[in-house]
Amino acid sequence: MRPVPDAYLQLEQRFAVWSQAQTAIQAVIVVGSRARAHRPADEWSDLDLVAFASDTALYLNEGTWLNVFGQVRAARSHSFGQHDREWLALYDDGCKLDVAFLSIDPATPPTLQAMLDAFPYPNVLQRGVRVLIDKTGAPPELRLPPLDAPRPPTPAEFAELFNRMWLDAVKAAKFIRRNDLWRAKQVCDGEMKQHLLTVLEWQAAVQPERCDIWYDGRFLDEWADWQALAALPQTFAAYQAEDLQRALFATLDLFGQIAKELAARTRLVYPIEDERYLNQLVQAILSHRNQI
Repeated sequence: MRPVPDAYLQLEQRFAVWSQAQTAIQAVIVVGSRARAHRPADEWSDLDLVAFASDTALYLNEGTWLNVFGQVRAARSHSFGQHDREWLALYDDGCKLDVAFLSIDPATPPTLQAMLDAFPYPNVLQRGVRVLIDKTGAPPELRLPPLDAPRPPTPAEFAELFNRMWLDAVKAAKFIRRNDLWRAKQVCDGEMKQHLLTVLEWQAAVQPERCDIWYDGRFLDEWADWQALAALPQTFAAYQAEDLQRALFATLDLFGQIAKELAARTRLVYPIEDERYLNQLVQAILSHRNQI
């Protein structure tokens, strides 16, 4: 179901009116696509809010207040980051509201700028913020943290990613060998794809022409290497042992190609002998042999 026209604007307005009346809430900001000038929201974008409150328990311990903004069809409280929490709610008009609550000192409430300066998740603010309400008298122009410049991995980071990829590959091979397909697919198309995404980000970071590398694989087609993108579909598996085995090796092959190119560009050491041994180990597990 698509949200009705202007439904999100109406949801924002209802939340602003409600939060103005809440003495514990000092400020609310809009983050995410509905706050961005570049890559703004489309019709499927949620409304992502951060509320700064002197007593977050009023809103986090129960969610009946969500009914103020419309008929709730589904809702849950969700923990994230450094032991913080948010509410996610889906309304009958198709709108989805995500509200994170962060605590402020009730004795000496800071300005909104001070709240943003102390915000523990600067990456959330880097692409834009829009003030929904502010009871602190913040200046019209707020300072936001700059976007992090892409950088290549350190030797320790590179080695850790190699080890994580191959440890997960061995785990996936054992699951396939046992016909434990659910867990095999979770590892192959879950954890291992996260490692693959990391090396794709590093590869993009060392290119001569700087590109805008988004988080969580967003807009991947625009910043990742075109050859890697062409190979990517083959790295995903069907829920079937033979195809999981095929996708496992396709993932490892693509990871190895990118990581070797990255190592050559950045003068990192790629552990060829370790890769050869681990590849043989995975093949041995999958071919029912107990020894290499």
